[in-house]
Amino acid sequence: MKALLSLTLAAALGCSTAFAACQAPTSSVSIPSGAKATKDEMVAAQKAVKAYDAEVKAYAECLRTDQDAEIAAAGDKLADDQRNKIVARYAELQNKEVDKLQKVADQFNAELKAWRAKNPS
Repeated sequence: MKALLSLTLAAALGCSTAFAACQAPTSSVSIPSGAKATKDEMVAAQKAVKAYDAEVKAYAECLRTDQDAEIAAAGDKLADDQRNKIVARYAELQNKEVDKLQKVADQFNAELKAWRAKNPS
């Protein structure tokens, strides 16, 4: 019985460190002015936005994994309101990054529109 308790405690402690393993992506995407940018600069910016999107998706998957692990570690003793708090906490973290990504994508799209207006070919 003591071995089972020790194993459960060790697993829970191991999971708690895993919960903190997700690192939010950096939003250091540089979007050039569409009125002044070259085609190469716009293509580079597009690639940077796509890479940032992939980082946000990976972060969201990491958060889902951590959320599931935290819920599983709590086991059957987890009340619905406690589970909902865990889910809400992870959703808030994900939504924060998705909002940042959306702002970057909106900025890129606005500059792309300006670039296309300047370069109608």
